[in-house]
Amino acid sequence: MTPHRHLGPKSFYKTALSIAVPVMLQGLIQNLVSLIDNFMVAGLGDMKMSGVNVTNQLIFVLFVALMTLMGAGGMFMSQFNGAKDTEGMRQTFRFKFHTSSILALLAVALTVFLPRQILSVLLNTNTEREAIVEQGAAYLSVIVLTFFPIAWSMAIGSSLREIGRVRAPLVISVAATLVNTFFNWVLIYGNLGAPRLEVRGAAIATLIARLVEPTSSSSSSRGYTSPPASSSAARSEGTSSTSRSARPAGSGTARSSRGSRSPSCRPCPSRSSRSCTETSRTARGS
Repeated sequence: MTPHRHLGPKSFYKTALSIAVPVMLQGLIQNLVSLIDNFMVAGLGDMKMSGVNVTNQLIFVLFVALMTLMGAGGMFMSQFNGAKDTEGMRQTFRFKFHTSSILALLAVALTVFLPRQILSVLLNTNTEREAIVEQGAAYLSVIVLTFFPIAWSMAIGSSLREIGRVRAPLVISVAATLVNTFFNWVLIYGNLGAPRLEVRGAAIATLIARLVEPTSSSSSSRGYTSPPASSSAARSEGTSSTSRSARPAGSGTARSSRGSRSPSCRPCPSRSSRSCTETSRTARGS
């Protein structure tokens, strides 16, 4: 057996990797936005870095929940895209957008009304819990505004990837990471004449970066041309119209064949059967 039979054609691997590699890079870079906050806040001291770190653990939980929703809708989006079912793709995006918004709303409600309680649970055995919770609550009070942009950007970005447009989400994630890094440098340490906001500056920089993602994703999705719908109704309508267009030709042929009878087949109502037979023989002889 040849290796080609076991591994398959190279064209398949090339196509699969052209989709998989940008998706992996985009997922990695998207999570770097929160990781960069941890790195750049480290110069402010252990307490402040720990407060940012524990808050980003909550955001990671939100990411996991949103990715689960996106994966559930992604199965339908891929199938509808393959079937060129535009309405099915729209309904799938509605599902992803609305469910992710509801999940983000629940996360916002919990973090607004119970911020210190939630952070205290994550720091239950830490001896410096109160100081860390204080810094984490300051960071969380701003970062909570990113929950809706995160949900919307994931809904749009995952839908773009599922229809094969993987480069746009990757470029957008790179741009958001650069924006976050720049504003972290400006707002955390007060560079370029900006106020020194420290932990809150890191949260504001992350908010700006998260707002870039859904805005750019929405602009990128507008350039997508929807595939023609090919639902069962459209297919049945096309089949019926084809049959209707074909039916007159067939029926006309049948009518013409019935109308073009030979002289021997014409009825003889006013003659006896014997004279009709003689007339038929005479016609055939001529």
